[in-house]
Amino acid sequence: MRSDLSLVAQRVSKKFGLTLKQSLRYGLKDMARTFLGAGVSTDQLRKGEFWAVQDVSFELQRGESLGIMGVNGSGKSTLLRMLNGVYAPDAGHIQIRGRVAALIAAGAGFAPMLSGRENVYINGALLGLTKRQVDTLIDEIIAFSELEEFIDLPVRNYSSGMFVRLGFAIAALSRPDVLLMDEVLAVGDLNFQKKCFDCILSMKKQGTSIILVSHSPGSIWAVCDRGLFMDHGHVVVDGTAEDIVRAYDDQNSRNAVESNLRLSAAHTATARSDSPSVVNESLAVPSRGELQSIDGVICREFRILSRQNGEEVGEIDFREVVDLELVIDVYQVIRNASVRVVIDAAHYRNILVLDSYEQGLMLDELVPGRYSFKISLHANNLRPGAYTFNVTVISKHIAAHLSLWLKCATLVIRTPKELFFYAEPLAVVHLPATFTCQPQLAVERSLHA
Repeated sequence: MRSDLSLVAQRVSKKFGLTLKQSLRYGLKDMARTFLGAGVSTDQLRKGEFWAVQDVSFELQRGESLGIMGVNGSGKSTLLRMLNGVYAPDAGHIQIRGRVAALIAAGAGFAPMLSGRENVYINGALLGLTKRQVDTLIDEIIAFSELEEFIDLPVRNYSSGMFVRLGFAIAALSRPDVLLMDEVLAVGDLNFQKKCFDCILSMKKQGTSIILVSHSPGSIWAVCDRGLFMDHGHVVVDGTAEDIVRAYDDQNSRNAVESNLRLSAAHTATARSDSPSVVNESLAVPSRGELQSIDGVICREFRILSRQNGEEVGEIDFREVVDLELVIDVYQVIRNASVRVVIDAAHYRNILVLDSYEQGLMLDELVPGRYSFKISLHANNLRPGAYTFNVTVISKHIAAHLSLWLKCATLVIRTPKELFFYAEPLAVVHLPATFTCQPQLAVERSLHA
């Protein structure tokens, strides 16, 4: 291990059993084989096991900060627990130089019946500090945690935020060589979070190596020099903080689409099973989405088409322009009709409406038959993320939907590599603009006069 490194992980893997019964059975067998002097092979999966982390390798230099991102179940916390020694890796090796402090779960490592003050001494000892060293730090720890009034209260009565305050104060002010954090600051209030991040950046300047597991792109971008993006136990992206935030946002968008498709499939199956046998097969429930109403008209097909090759797409690049195509069957005369495509985002509904009447297409009378519509978009200013499409047909003279097809299509807009979106994840529209900056030298001099 080189002298400039604080941590080295080489092809680290960890597996678990799918059930407690299997885990206990395999654990007892392994203990028996070890007791009898027989070898135990831990680098192969047995029936009912899965890899929570597999073949992960990275190095961490002194004073360097590493961010780890991934959706739930990707193996982030398992990896952090192996680095902290809670779990032993089933394969691979971990080397750490110096003292390690970890904040993995609120309240972890605290004795619930003891007071906050007594837990400070216990945790200090676990971190390798002597009683005299804790004596010199305890006033600073209590002040940083802002728990002066409650420091002698048994910690079983602490809230999760109080646990985090005390745990972070102990870990940070003990001046560790390596600090491991797993999303624990999310439960703190904004003022304490800012104080913690200021402390983290100060520790980093003093040479502490930091590993931060977080779902917050802003936190990763502010603290970390580089990062890992994990998916199903594997490191998929090893790059800059911006690289892993892009990968994380795109994966969340894909997961949102998959979840939406599963819900739509379940809804369609329920609708088919609950409805009586269809006399007119042409009115059958569509294969995807949720058909809410039918009154003489039904949208039978909806597709998002690539402008380049005309093929149906489910993912596009940022600012890529697409065409929309839909087919409507009309069973009775409809006058003054309007066809609408409504786009929803993950956190909002009806963020954008494409209306045939508003765009100048007058449908004065639709006689029974099949109609094909094509919508050519002129620009796409939607920000990266997941979007859902809905189609409705209305009539000027009827104050209700003639046909409403929800979730008829989903679309993922991928995060661009030349831009970095992180500050406002709930925003849905990107408005191109030009920023200019000119230094005001006269004002600068007057401010420092």
